[in-house]
Amino acid sequence: MAGDGRIGERRTGERRVVVSAGAGVRERAPGEGGAPPTAEAAGSEAAGSEPPDPDPLHSGPSLSAAFAAAPPPKPAETRALIRAQLRTALGTCAIVLTVLAGLPLLALVPAVAHAHAHGVPLFWAVLASGVQPFLIAVSFRQLRRAERSERAMDRR
Repeated sequence: MAGDGRIGERRTGERRVVVSAGAGVRERAPGEGGAPPTAEAAGSEAAGSEPPDPDPLHSGPSLSAAFAAAPPPKPAETRALIRAQLRTALGTCAIVLTVLAGLPLLALVPAVAHAHAHGVPLFWAVLASGVQPFLIAVSFRQLRRAERSERAMDRR
């Protein structure tokens, strides 16, 4: 908004910081489009304060230590897990395709084709409100079975 050629950016005295996954938090340089840092902000960081926590939301114990303690799976175990999960995925796809391909066939049934619920054709109501809950239920089934096969591999 100021006359410096930038569109849509207000120049105020606020401090701007850049957050990235690997580098943590750093102040923007004046050439990067932000306001220059104030002297008191730069002095407080240089006074020997701790570096910011790189991931403050996940400050609990690290999961990498738990995975490092487990031995890597053998190639035969990995192939067995992939086969089990592929079998589960193909079964899930068969269920979804059967139901979704069968829905248009409901329109051929005269009782369903002429039925109305509150002025809306029943077939439309099933399509509008019945498909999403079905897909959510099938996705939870797929997830539960995939995790079960992973846990079964860990117990071997």
